[in-house]
Amino acid sequence: MKVALLPKISRCLALVGILPLFQFEVSAQSSVAPRATPSSLFPPRPSATPKSSLPARGSALPGASTEQTQPPREVPLVEKKFDELSNTKVGDDGKTALAIAPEKWKHAETENFILHYRRVTEAQKVAREVEYDLWFVATTLGAKKEQYSRKSHVYVFEDEEEWKTFLGKTDAPAWSASFAFGDELFLNVRRANDTGRFNSSTLAHETTHAVIARIYRGKRWPLWLNEGFAEYMGGASIATRKGQSLKRYQTALSRADLPLPVLEQMQEYPQGELAVSTLYQTSERFVRFLMTDLPKDRISKFIDAILEPKPMQAAVMEVYGDKLKDWADFEKRYERFGK
Repeated sequence: MKVALLPKISRCLALVGILPLFQFEVSAQSSVAPRATPSSLFPPRPSATPKSSLPARGSALPGASTEQTQPPREVPLVEKKFDELSNTKVGDDGKTALAIAPEKWKHAETENFILHYRRVTEAQKVAREVEYDLWFVATTLGAKKEQYSRKSHVYVFEDEEEWKTFLGKTDAPAWSASFAFGDELFLNVRRANDTGRFNSSTLAHETTHAVIARIYRGKRWPLWLNEGFAEYMGGASIATRKGQSLKRYQTALSRADLPLPVLEQMQEYPQGELAVSTLYQTSERFVRFLMTDLPKDRISKFIDAILEPKPMQAAVMEVYGDKLKDWADFEKRYERFGK
């Protein structure tokens, strides 16, 4: 059954199973279980792609323009009663989560998020990472504070049985480990990967989706751009935060071989693990190429052109045309990228 991708309400999930990490996006209006769409089928390993120049730890991307040019250093959690929160509007999944042993939930705010949690130790780690990831995505896109000012909710689960109970009351598959729905994040911090430790790459990918939902409210991103950007940012955010090489947090794009016209036309996830992996890797390859071989500070202009909407080729030539001879030159350089 075809599943339409809708703005603001796409669901992105991570699961624990035979493969390390899967992510899904489906319409919230669909009554069928989402189809598996792995974000990264294999653990991160060094990529053959030329190293992208990332900002030094604690600095902003070149050309970016936001009020907060430095990343958050201290992320205090301000505990509050639910009724005292700055945003008490939660989605249906959020209501479901908070109805599970409601007396155990604690609530706190950071500058940009509202966290619901059982223990402060887990909440503090999640808070630090989501605040940094938001800063990194917003800085990369040159987004201003007012574009993402409404705080979104993050639900932190640390008990496997509670998580299973929660999933059983939602449309999410029973094997889901974490997911984003619109601008809300639902995190199982104990089962994000097979080690039992929370996976920062998963969180950065999911947070990217949630931040995009806040910055681009009501706008639909094409499937390839949505996943390609989240995949790229998931690794780039961690690398910058830790002051390490981006290559260390990128997968080898061994399956990134979808022809660009095919990639551009895809509106739903294909069936089968290999086909889905090819979609994700090709999407990331395209975004990685733009952020590596072309001026990375123009990415927001490229996104705006795609959202107008303009075809991929027209958007590329409009934004990066002064760096290219023609579209054939772009295709040639893209084809060499990562090989």
